[in-house]
This record gives sequence, C-alpha cells and structure tokens, in this order.
Amino acid sequence: MQKLPVGRQNFATLRKNNYLYVDKTKYVHKMIESGDINFLSRPRRFGKSLLLSTLKELFEGNKKLFEGLYIYDKWEWEDNYPVITIDLAGGTYNNLNVLETKLKDIIHRIARDFQVNIYSESLEEKFTDLISEISKKTNKSVVVLIDEYDKPIISNLQNKNLEEIQSKLGSFYEVLKTNDQYIKFIFLTGVSKFTKVSVFSKLNNVDDLTLIDEFNSMCGYTQEELEDNFSDYIKNLSNKFKTSNSEIIAKIKTFYNGYSWNGREKVYNPYSTLLCFKHGEFSKNWFNTGTPNVLADYPLNRYNLKAIAEPNMVTDSELKNPTTSNMKDEILLFQTGYLTINNIETKEDEKFYDLRIPNYEVKSALFENLVSQYSKIPLYDMLEYARKLLKYTIEANCTKIKETLGDYLSPIPTDLRGKDEKYYHTLIFMLLYTAKLHVHSEVHSYKGNADLIIEENDYVIIIEFKQSNKSSINYMINKALKQIETQEYGRQYKNKKIIKGAIVFKESEIGCKIIKECNDL
Repeated sequence: MQKLPVGRQNFATLRKNNYLYVDKTKYVHKMIESGDINFLSRPRRFGKSLLLSTLKELFEGNKKLFEGLYIYDKWEWEDNYPVITIDLAGGTYNNLNVLETKLKDIIHRIARDFQVNIYSESLEEKFTDLISEISKKTNKSVVVLIDEYDKPIISNLQNKNLEEIQSKLGSFYEVLKTNDQYIKFIFLTGVSKFTKVSVFSKLNNVDDLTLIDEFNSMCGYTQEELEDNFSDYIKNLSNKFKTSNSEIIAKIKTFYNGYSWNGREKVYNPYSTLLCFKHGEFSKNWFNTGTPNVLADYPLNRYNLKAIAEPNMVTDSELKNPTTSNMKDEILLFQTGYLTINNIETKEDEKFYDLRIPNYEVKSALFENLVSQYSKIPLYDMLEYARKLLKYTIEANCTKIKETLGDYLSPIPTDLRGKDEKYYHTLIFMLLYTAKLHVHSEVHSYKGNADLIIEENDYVIIIEFKQSNKSSINYMINKALKQIETQEYGRQYKNKKIIKGAIVFKESEIGCKIIKECNDL
C-alpha cells in the first residue's frame, strides 16, 4: 500500500516517496486556464498548502512528478517560470514590527535562493525589488503563490493594533498590482476573505473561487476519490471492526464528510480522514489541530447559540463580503470550518445560504467546547451531569432533574440562553450529545417534530421543552405533554418503554413532569 501523507504538504515529497496522492490536477488545470489571479478560501488542514506546492512544481516544469496525473498530457512542459512562494501559516503576528520583520525575512530568503539583490529599505519596495529582479534575471514573468494570506488578520481580530496590521498587509499586497508587468500568475489561499482589507481592496480583479461550483472539490476528498484511492485502508478498517466495507464507509462519512461550498457536492476533511486510516480509529483530530486560535477568544466566549439552535440563513453579501469590524459569528464559523453550506436558495435575484454543522466530528467537538466554554464545567463533570440527568429521568425524579439542570445551567450567562425554548433545548442536547448518549434532536414524525428523543436500552425518552416569562409553569408543562400526545411522537416506538417528559423554564425557575408509560415487551 502507498504511504498515507499525514502532515505532508510538499508535492515533490509525495510523488518521489510513494505517498498516496489524490489527483487534483484537473481543478488546477481548469483554474489556470480560466484566469491569472485567483483566490481560494478553505478551513485549515484542508490541503491548501499541498495545492500551492503542486502549482509550484507545475510552473517550474517538473514534468516527471506529474506522470500518470490528469494534467500530464495537457501542460506545455517546455514553458517554465520562476516561482515566489510566501507562506504566512507559521509564526505569530501580534504587532506591526513582528509582521514587517517576518515578511522581510521571507523576502531576503527568497532573494538568496534566486541569487538576486534587494536594494530598498521599506517592506513594499523590498517586495518590488524581489519580483522585478527575479524577472529580469530569468528573463521570465514570475509566479506568486501566497499561502494563508490572512493569517496576520485572523490572529488579531481582537487586537487593538488590527487596523495598522491590516493597512501594512494591504500595502504589501498592493505591490502585486503595481508590478503586474513582471507577473505571470497569482494564487492566494486563506481561511477568510475581508473585502476592505488587503489584497481584495487593492487587486480588484482577483477571481474568488471559494463558492464557484466547479471548484467545490478542489480541496478535500469526494466520495468517489475516497473509495477509489483508499480501498485498502477501508478494507483494513472493516477487518478491524469486523464489519462490511459499506458500513465502514458509512461511518467515515458520518464522522468526516459533509463539507460543501456549493450546497450539493460534499467532501471529506482530508486531515481527519487520513488520521482515521492511519490509526484505525474514529476520533476528533481536526478540532485540536485545525482550529485557528482566534476561536478560543473571539466567537465562542460570546457566541449566542443561534448558529447551533436554528438553521442559519445568510445572504450572498454577508458570506462573500465580510469585514473585520462587522462580521456575523456564523460567517467566521463558516470560514473556519465549523459550519458549511447545506443548501443555496435564490429569492428575487438574491442568494441565501443555509449553514449547518458538517459532520459528527465537528458537532461533537464543537458542542464539547461550547459547553465547557459557557459553563466552565470540566468534561468529567459534564459526563456526570448527563449520566445523572438520564438516571433521574428514567426514575421520574423531577426534584433531582431540576437540581441537576440548575447546577448545569447556572454558570451560563442569561443573555446567552436566548428568549425561547430552542436555546435551552440546544444546551441540554449539547450536554447529552457530548456524553455520547443515543440522543436525537428535532425528530420528525408524521405530525410534527419532537424536541428531544433519547434511546437507552429498552427505554425511549421523549422530552418537550417550553419557555415563557408570562405563562405559568403548570400551563407550560400541560401544553408540552399535550403536544407529545397529540403529535404522537412515540407512535413509532410501540415495542419500547416510553417515558414522556416536559421540561419548562420561566426566568430562573425550572419546571418538570415525567410520565412513564411502560408497555409490555
């Protein structure tokens, strides 16, 4: 079997050392044919750096590396170009001096590689020297590849120095426009696109491929690519878990598939999928390695749960033209991979994007993080709360249920809980989901949707939530239980022991009633 390219982002290394490479050169060829200045946004750990490395080897004319790939017989190999690669993924950029020093170091290193001189002192002029001197020395136009162009911005969304960092980065990227005569091709990647910052305000002809239908699968693995390229590893997993290939594929899909930028085609997270094959286990790897640090400080500490509690519709303008000073939480979560495009609707010439959590890996890790962020409760204690809540519900012990919920919810700021039952519903669902209980939210029946259904051994627990600052606790309890009855949420579970419950909230008061209807098995 070919080696798995876990952590490998260099195209030449993969091709020379028998690493498995999923051929993406069809998209590369189409991109180059369609335009000279392109941008692609994808979450971290999604293969952007490997894509840049592929472009570098292609423009440098390293033909042998592309044998057997789509682009091999479609490229003019006699033409090759000098390539300037600027990688901003590493390092911190917490002030202007650090940013300038980093960029100058990159420029001088590239200059040494090409054996050209840098004569100027300012950052922008040094970059100009680099481009023009390499072009003059080689007598060819240069290719400029910039990886994680936005890292200095994303790292400083909460920094008081953000504006000056944005300004400096914008001036740096503007060099690309003023030296157009020396440049053959430009490609930039990043997590985000900020319209009033950097390259997009300076280069008004950048083609943003992020949401273009034909480039949806440029990064990540399609279903076909997964099954064609990783068949031996799929077989290994099925042998380990003593199940069929189709069942293993279904589980991989549940954990790591679901990302989409056109609302139709879904792709797998490549990093998490590779680690699953390498270690032979299903785990939450991407959350720990693919999450920009800004999320620990920026949205999750103040996040209002709306993106989790409700379907999220954002407009075309909100998704494509965010600014650092006015960006919805949902947009940042989309750009960083926590939400993806589930569906696209067009109404009166305006596009609306339905954003959802892509898969189990992201959902479980996100819920675990959100619960711990809000409640400050350690994971072990969260699991204990979930265990108690399940136990007391089966026992129909409402006093203990209210006590457990009170302990769990009390650290969470009131303004984060929202003003209707959806937010309490979501907080409790996240707790139970994090504990890996067999819990379902918004379960469809032929008459309506049940808020929460828990399956535990012979029991099926159906919970309906209500919240109001006007109605009485008893009124809401009766309304919730009547809804379970009239909507027949338990009809499909006739061979189970049914437990019906109402959990209601009025300001700081919690109400509860549990009815056990144990059918004979």
